[in-house]
Amino acid sequence: MTGTETAARRGPVAQGRPLDPRPEALARLRSSAEVAGDVGVLRDRLREDGYLYLPGFLDPDAVLRARHDVLHRMAEHGLLAPGSDPGDALPGPRPRRALLSDLAKESGPLTSVLYGPRLLGFYAALFGEPVRHYDFTWLRAYPPGPGTSPHMDSVFMNRGSARVLSAWVPLGDIDTELGGLAILEGSHRLREVIRDYASKDVDAYCENGAGAAAAAGREGLLWNGAYSDDPVALREALGLRWLTADFAAGDLVTFPLHTMHTGLDNMSGRIRLSTDSRYQPGSEPADPRWVGPNPSAHGARSKVGVIC
Repeated sequence: MTGTETAARRGPVAQGRPLDPRPEALARLRSSAEVAGDVGVLRDRLREDGYLYLPGFLDPDAVLRARHDVLHRMAEHGLLAPGSDPGDALPGPRPRRALLSDLAKESGPLTSVLYGPRLLGFYAALFGEPVRHYDFTWLRAYPPGPGTSPHMDSVFMNRGSARVLSAWVPLGDIDTELGGLAILEGSHRLREVIRDYASKDVDAYCENGAGAAAAAGREGLLWNGAYSDDPVALREALGLRWLTADFAAGDLVTFPLHTMHTGLDNMSGRIRLSTDSRYQPGSEPADPRWVGPNPSAHGARSKVGVIC
């Protein structure tokens, strides 16, 4: 039995722990491909499910062109195995999880996929008005290892419109071996979690607390934003299901700020490529950390002091 067959047989893994495979604990995302042209149904499903899963919504050839461009740029930056075919996405000698926002800005094919008329038109229809997108693109290149811990996006981007929708786009086929996205079913209705956790800000610090001066000038996150580092225990405690799928080039998953999600572990020998991009009504203010020619992201310019 090969390592791939073993990984596929044991199913999705998150933070080093296999997800409970029972139907009451793990299920497939509900596809909305058959209603992709009915904006009223899509709005209802987004409210009901806390996500939309749209297989084949994007042009797969355009997505694969973006993947090709990104991988060749990664090879030029020494991020792939020396001498390997970039299309194989083999990690370099010192593999690490990378957020390649600068590389994303350089990639015309990727920009066309994420910010072209197909997606902007889709979100304009959902919001019922022209949209704006964040200027920062989360291009994720994850080698074998753990994915992201369960979290809600609000803790990273809650200084502007609350009606932000995230778009997760796999750059190529991503099965459970490569480890894609998983959403915690019904988590957007967890009122106590939203009240106590989702209102926090990863760039806020106690200005009347010890270490305030260091926090004020710090580059990077003050905390990792995770709600839990144990997806299995989290699911058991909340009594909900993890939802995922085998994703293909051209798929789209979109969800609001208060939907709990996680990145599954990459159990393959290749780099997993995906993007997160964000869209909101154009009439509403945007979180200043993510817009403009040089977004401050989680840098020192984004830190704010609060009285604790």
